[in-house]
Amino acid sequence: MTDTDSATLHALSKQLAVGAYQAVVNEVTNPATRLHSETAARQRRVVLARAYLAQGRAKMAAETLAGGDEATHTHEARALALLAASALDTASASASSAGAAAVALDAADDGDVAVLAASTLLNAGRPLDALAVLAPFRHRSLDAAALFVQALLLINRPDIARQEIAALKAWADDASLAQLAEAWCALSDTDANRAQDAFYTFDELASAGAATAKLLISKAVAQILSSKFAEAEQLLAQALNWNNSDPEALINLIVCANATGKPADVTAGYIKQLKDAAPNHIYLQELQLKEDLFDRCAQKFSV
Repeated sequence: MTDTDSATLHALSKQLAVGAYQAVVNEVTNPATRLHSETAARQRRVVLARAYLAQGRAKMAAETLAGGDEATHTHEARALALLAASALDTASASASSAGAAAVALDAADDGDVAVLAASTLLNAGRPLDALAVLAPFRHRSLDAAALFVQALLLINRPDIARQEIAALKAWADDASLAQLAEAWCALSDTDANRAQDAFYTFDELASAGAATAKLLISKAVAQILSSKFAEAEQLLAQALNWNNSDPEALINLIVCANATGKPADVTAGYIKQLKDAAPNHIYLQELQLKEDLFDRCAQKFSV
């Protein structure tokens, strides 16, 4: 793979990581953009497919992977289909996870398939299995390394995540994914100063290119952790201008509303929007579980 191809792929990975999905689509589908090797072209197709999937365009994602040699295409297509299915609801995620583990085993030397399969396993609530799939690639693939850190944070191991970030920065210090991973780890810290460090990282990434809803929400989370709720609400409002049904923006607005004592109808309005936008979101499932538990407890003590 040429240096030019590597630079192109790194730029696309950065855009994908910060949530600039349409920018990825525009760049990859531009006929003037050419790569020199089939390996780079295949990796670019996977990035494009992931961008389409992030936009909710599963059919376009599947069509993107129609190309390359048959075996590679089959593994990538299977992994992508499983990832798409896992995003539908909890039952689909659970059903897809076994297939994801199998396809990762079948394509044990393919880092792109590993990232797709690990993403499915994370959707299914299987971070330990995701870590096992990603482990062989985390020191040679930025995407795998970043996802590895996410999985560690999901199992509440920021100590190991920090070690992985230190190792990542040894060979990819200037990479945006390395900066993002370090910021994610900072958000897990109880020190408010670390949350502000994360805010500045997200802000710098947004300033370096176009701001995205994902970066705006990330900045808002950092402000929430610093108890700067008014600033967080402004950022979340901007994120909703990009996508007025973004589940993560709505959830964080619920957090802000509860923290600042807003009227109950404000929170109820955000919850209604969330139910319309993402009825199977894990937040709503947890909320329903707690409401049911409260009702059962209330019945025990009712007169």
